[in-house]
Amino acid sequence: MYKQELTIIVQSIIASNTADQYAAAAKTLSDFYKKINSITFSQDNEKAVKGGVALSSLGAADCVDDYLRTVFFIKGIYKALTQLCHDFPDRSINVLYAGCGPYATLMLPLLPLFNKERINAVLIDINAISIASVQQLVTLIGLDEYQIQLLEADAITYTSPENFSIDLAVSETMDYALTKEPQVAIVQNIAAQLPAHGILIPKEIRVDLMYTFFDQEPYLKNAVTEVEGYKTLQPYPHSVFVNRLFTINKELFSKTTPVYKLESDFYKLPDNFSNHPDVCVFTEIKIFDDVELKTAESYITNPYCVVSLYSLINNSALQLVYDFSAIPKWSYNLKNE
Repeated sequence: MYKQELTIIVQSIIASNTADQYAAAAKTLSDFYKKINSITFSQDNEKAVKGGVALSSLGAADCVDDYLRTVFFIKGIYKALTQLCHDFPDRSINVLYAGCGPYATLMLPLLPLFNKERINAVLIDINAISIASVQQLVTLIGLDEYQIQLLEADAITYTSPENFSIDLAVSETMDYALTKEPQVAIVQNIAAQLPAHGILIPKEIRVDLMYTFFDQEPYLKNAVTEVEGYKTLQPYPHSVFVNRLFTINKELFSKTTPVYKLESDFYKLPDNFSNHPDVCVFTEIKIFDDVELKTAESYITNPYCVVSLYSLINNSALQLVYDFSAIPKWSYNLKNE
């Protein structure tokens, strides 16, 4: 009963190509989950881990209502799975979904589109309620015949078994500017376990430094009512792009000694900054292929203000530091040249 309904919903997500269609398809998915779920989620079961804070079950459930994020990630993962099925036609595709939350939003809807023998999925979450919820959904939707393993585990320390070579790793555990949540720590752990052909989603998280007027930049406040493509958003016209600070991807962390701090170069501070008084971090996400989330299309791509240039007038150069050894945060170092 529910499997057919979910199949129609996810097909509409994949076929959507306008802001109105994105919103309608994502709302239908959100309503579907809320209709069939009977577990009460809590705000009180956030968990601090080495690398961030894992959302509560309620907070994770609410992520489905960040409409463009939901639609674009499902679209990107569908493309990745389709490519892997084409590249490896004679075996199952091994999928690791790290931080699946209580709905496994980015994987369960896609399963009915693939033959049950083609996908071998391991879904992990640190929250026991989330795992119980996903198990209930698997049964209610009618996905028990699929190869799905549910694990209550910390994705930052999880090690896949030797007989499970990861073809596709998915983790969407992030807040804007990569603050609070443990996305980077999870990626660092999982990326080192990927084989050469393995796909990481999101494929890239691009983090840029800009001098701008923060209050004049697009900023998503309500993901349900403000569903807009980036082409309709108006960025602040006097912003100054400084440089790409770093790109979080498979290559950054593969086969390296773990690190928990990323430091930029030193960048010259502008002499005149009346039109762009803020030091800001901008994040854009390449999910897979041509599927991308641009600035303020999602909560996770909202800009982030680090410091006002008015506070730095006695200095000439700035270095940004991203520390994810505990709760991820941004800081800065200064110098005079």
